[in-house]
Amino acid sequence: MTYCYHCGRITAGKALFCQSCGRTYDVKLCPRLHVNPRHAEVCAQWGSRELSTPQPKVSFWWKALGLVLQFASGTFLVFLSLAVLVALLQNSLVQNGLLALVLLLIALWAAWSMVPDWFRKLVHRALKRKERRDER
Repeated sequence: MTYCYHCGRITAGKALFCQSCGRTYDVKLCPRLHVNPRHAEVCAQWGSRELSTPQPKVSFWWKALGLVLQFASGTFLVFLSLAVLVALLQNSLVQNGLLALVLLLIALWAAWSMVPDWFRKLVHRALKRKERRDER
């Protein structure tokens, strides 16, 4: 996802230009979509003088502030999640439920390891067929 500093919209994927205003992201493009530096006057590969208009340049400090805020919010969410997990694990009812779930998973993995290889391959092929059918 890329944010356009000109119109304030977000474009999904690795787009070369904003779908809303048509400005490019920190580069200039010629009509054949050759990527050129922001300060270029002529396309380095084709020689065209028709280059796109890049979005406004953002200062280093705004980008640094964005990274710091992203890191701080991510760290806060991790610590909050850990606090909730610790609080849940202190409850004996939750501990018993987790223990039962772990034991059930161990039993299922043990049963799966005892299944013959031909049956595993059959299940794998059936799942692959289902994935192909769902893609269409």
